[in-house]
Order: sequence, then C-alpha cells, then structure tokens
Amino acid sequence: MDLFGIILEKSSHIISKEQIAQMLNTTPEALAKFEKVYNIVSDEENRASGNFFKLNSRDVAKHMKISSDDIAALESRIVNELLASSGLISCKDEPLVTKEEILNLPEEFRPQLTGNLIKKDITQDSYPKLLFDYAKWRETEDIHWYHMFRQGLDILDLDPVTYEIIGMNPNSMGYWFPALKNAADLQDFFKIPETKIVKVPLPILQLTKLDYFSLTPTTLNIVDAWARKAFELDENKTYFIKTGTYSSKFDFRNAKVTSSKEVQEIGQYLLFIHAQAIAMAHYDLSGRNQPCIYGVSTTNEWVVREYIEDKENLPCIYHGMPLHTEYRAFIDFDTNELLGIVPYWDAESMKKRFSQEDDADTADMKHDYIIYCKEEERLQKTFDENIGKISDHLKSLIPDIDLKGQWSLDIMQNGEDFWLIDMALAANSALVNKLPIKLEAPAENWLPDFQNTYINRKSIT
Repeated sequence: MDLFGIILEKSSHIISKEQIAQMLNTTPEALAKFEKVYNIVSDEENRASGNFFKLNSRDVAKHMKISSDDIAALESRIVNELLASSGLISCKDEPLVTKEEILNLPEEFRPQLTGNLIKKDITQDSYPKLLFDYAKWRETEDIHWYHMFRQGLDILDLDPVTYEIIGMNPNSMGYWFPALKNAADLQDFFKIPETKIVKVPLPILQLTKLDYFSLTPTTLNIVDAWARKAFELDENKTYFIKTGTYSSKFDFRNAKVTSSKEVQEIGQYLLFIHAQAIAMAHYDLSGRNQPCIYGVSTTNEWVVREYIEDKENLPCIYHGMPLHTEYRAFIDFDTNELLGIVPYWDAESMKKRFSQEDDADTADMKHDYIIYCKEEERLQKTFDENIGKISDHLKSLIPDIDLKGQWSLDIMQNGEDFWLIDMALAANSALVNKLPIKLEAPAENWLPDFQNTYINRKSIT
C-alpha cells in the first residue's frame, strides 16, 4: 500500500483510518515511513495555512535560518545559467533553479532572477505596445508616437522581443566599435583602449527596470559574480566602465573602478549606472518636471575598458576625472569627409554648465568652474597646437572605418598619445552646432529579425 498516497488523499474511500492503524502494527518500518510522510505533509499544510497557531517555534526557527552555503550554492547555479545564456559556458548537466527554490527563501534573501526567471512589474509583455507606437509613428509621422515608442523602449519591462529592439540602437558601442577598432589596427598614430563588450543577459538587464534599492544582496552577489567571469576581470587592474551608451562620467567615481574590492563589485556598479540612465527617461514628456531624456539607456550591452592612466598629473573635475584636452570630430562616412573638429571642453558650454544652472551654488559646481577656468588657456593652447596633426591622421583613417552616415568621434590626448574613445551619430551629439554643417536625419530601423527571438521567460512573482 502506498502510504504517501493515503496521507495525501483528503477523503479516502479506499481504506479507513482504522485499517491504516492496523497496518501500522505489522512492522516498525511501516510506522517509520508513515511518520516521515506525515511530517512532510503536515509541515507543508500548516505553513500554507498562514495560521500562526498551526506553526511551532522550532519549525519557524529552522526555516528562518538560511545556510550561507546553501545561498552560495544557489547563487553559483544562477551565475552559471546566466553565463550559459551569454554563450560563455555550458551547464547542461546542472538542474535549472526553480521558482519553488527561490520562494522557499525568506524574501530578503531571494534572488530576483535566474537564467530563465525574471521579476517584472507588469505580467504582460511590453513589445505589443512598443510595436503599436512604432507603427503609428511610421504611418502618421507624428512625433508624439515616436516619443512614446522611444520612452517606452527605455522604461518598460523587458521581454525577448523588446530586448532585441533595444539592441538595434546604432549608438550602442557594439555597433560602431568593431568598425573603429578594425580601422585603428591598420595605423599606429591613434590608440584604442583594450575593450570588452558583453551583451547583458535579459534577466540581469530587467533588474535595471526595478527600484534599485529593492534589489537583495543575493541578487547583487549574482550580478557581481556574473560580471567577474563574463569580463574575465583582474582584481589588480584599474578599469573604466560604461553601458553601451552611458558612462556616468560626470561623477567619475561611477566610471573608474580601482582596488580589488571595487573590481569584485563591478557588476552592481554597472547595474547602478544603467539604472541611473533609465531614470532619466522616466520624467514626463510634457516637461512639467525635468524633461524626459530617452536614448541614454537604450542598450543591452555593458562595457569594461582599460583605464588610461593620466601622464600629465592634471587637475580633476567631476570627482576625479583628469581634465585632458579632448577633440570632437564630425565625420561623414558616406563621402569619407572630415566635417570639422571642435574642442570637447567648449568654453561657452562648460562655463554655462558650471555657473548658470540651478545647482550653480553647490560645492561641486563651484569647484569644477574654478578648475575649468584655471585650465581653460592650457586646453585651448593644446587644442590649437595639435588640431592640424589630428586632422591629417583622421583623413587617412576615415576611409577604413566601415560605417555609414554622419558621426561624431571623440579623441582624448594624454601626453603625446591620442586615444579614440567614443562615437555617436552626429544627430545625437552635442557641439554639432559649433560647425557650419547641415545634418542629415539618420534613417532609423528598430525592427530586428524576429525569427526565433521569442523565448518564454517565466516570472518569479
């Protein structure tokens, strides 16, 4: 007789309780099995009832204590699932972490993701609304629908289709960096910092849609461990980090990662700056509050780069960023034409930012204004001395960069070295108004190849 089945059966017509009692008299083994099954079923029923008086102090104490070893083992399994989804390892022989395993933990210890489970605010997928807004914009050319689409792309919960749409942004580093790197490898004047770009697994990227301060320590541990392995980090190195579109360098403590402890925590730093970028898109499009700034977070990539150590012992702005001379070049790759080069630290723009905005009286703005004014003459002098040389080398480089349309390209000078550090579509770049050029509106395509895109990802909650 299956004693487990008997215990689970709420109203058994097969055998009476009295008959069960007789059966248990037959052997000690039968009684031991019955008690074991009973304790399992009873514990489950009583915990599920929510009735305080059906619980006991010993059982509650046992379930409130979570073994750090158990948590670590669960974290390791989830990290392996995420690395496998990134194509970095294989974990075929390891069982997937289940929703039940997660919900068995006290809430404050629960991971808010696995390789195929995500935590969402809204159960419905986001992509039907996004594609509706996109289609209405294409149909009507009404900019309102475009704004709705672009803002939604940044702030709505992720699903696999939305994730792929986000990946269509040409401003994201994975789009333009290979073309720039391939061209730079053919010459020896410009340098490029060692760079690793990784597509963030959807369950990790979805965390940026949640309240950052609601993330559990277990969740952050998982993101840190994934990042350490995905980027193959060396705890003895200093790194510069950014998303595919945003570095948060205006507080340089967000961008520069140094010391073993910080390298260990690099995953949550990337998560934080990505969440910062998404916050910019949450503001109302009507302008009643701070204007909505979408696009800063339209990326599914994170980037870890070699940090370029300052050779010139320069003063810093933005909490630790050396004030190097930088150049912003504008290029038309359809005609292979250098449209012009302007100082990245444009005096008019910088002084206005530090002295005329609402936060001008803060210590940060006062400090940075003073430092900029102190260095303004040096910055302009260095720019003027090197603009000709940079122009000549750029004109040689441009034909080898396999891109289309008009772009900006940022160059940082460090001593006698010139580093190619960033690119963006010219239409999305500051300082383009400093050149007498006519911008072409870039063609936008936000529709990826949807074949095999949709993969069902269940929700944790």
